[in-house]
Amino acid sequence: MEHYAFEQLGEGLYAGVARHDGWGICNTGLIDTGDGGLVFDTSTTARSAHEIRAAATRFLGRAPTGAVNSHWHFDHSLGNRAFEDLPIWGTRRTREFLLETREALMAELTPAALEKGVGELEARRAAAPSRDARNDVEFMLRYVRALHSEAGSHRIAPPDRTFETRHTFPGSRGAELLSFGRGHTESDAVLYLPREKVLFTGDLAVVGQQPSMGSGDAAHWLVVLDEIGRLGPERIVPGHGPVSPAEALGETREYVEAILAAVERPGGSPLPAGLRRWEGSVTLEENLNAPGSRTAARDRSA
Repeated sequence: MEHYAFEQLGEGLYAGVARHDGWGICNTGLIDTGDGGLVFDTSTTARSAHEIRAAATRFLGRAPTGAVNSHWHFDHSLGNRAFEDLPIWGTRRTREFLLETREALMAELTPAALEKGVGELEARRAAAPSRDARNDVEFMLRYVRALHSEAGSHRIAPPDRTFETRHTFPGSRGAELLSFGRGHTESDAVLYLPREKVLFTGDLAVVGQQPSMGSGDAAHWLVVLDEIGRLGPERIVPGHGPVSPAEALGETREYVEAILAAVERPGGSPLPAGLRRWEGSVTLEENLNAPGSRTAARDRSA
């Protein structure tokens, strides 16, 4: 497939890992709930979203009957327009945020804005002093190029089914949609499958890539990671990166803690050596200056 590599995790259960040369950008999930076919995160572009929808029908043996947004970020929700004829689930705050900010968000998606973004990132890559530094720009450049590939046709379609803390989907699988509040963004959701002990985390956990901390609450992110760890997952499907053992939750925790420590003690090493070379280090400066990081660091040191 062009945008995703699908990995079977159980009967009627698949993880879609975004290809580095595709426009999907975020990972996705296909779940037969026993009552219907569910898609977890709808990706970035209409093309990648339609590929996900076709894959659901192919691998689950039934057309999808619903979708989920783990959070509002474009790479997880812009594909909603390929699922608008189905119920789309998200937290109440995710829906509210997309409605409240739709005009400002659409301004970021105009052809002119996206063309400018591509140009700035290409210039930044060209000026990078090393191969590692150039590689660090690649993820954001691929993301903005994906958006630019469909410039002028984007439409924000917020989830139309909402929940606060827990929603269990009908069916024999017992799939649970859970939210523990702010973390990576203003509101995040995970999907847990207790029988298989598989957890779809959205960007609350990522593997091999530095997570963005620009729109959430870093201190509460740590609380959320503890909460989802208590569910007892054995495998996670992160928002970005390969399907991994649940121990990978600890790597995201280590990263968030390291950013908070660096903000509390400027001048120190911001990242443990093992995390410094995670893909996307171009986000490091943004994370160190993110309002959520600085507020959390002040609260911790108070």
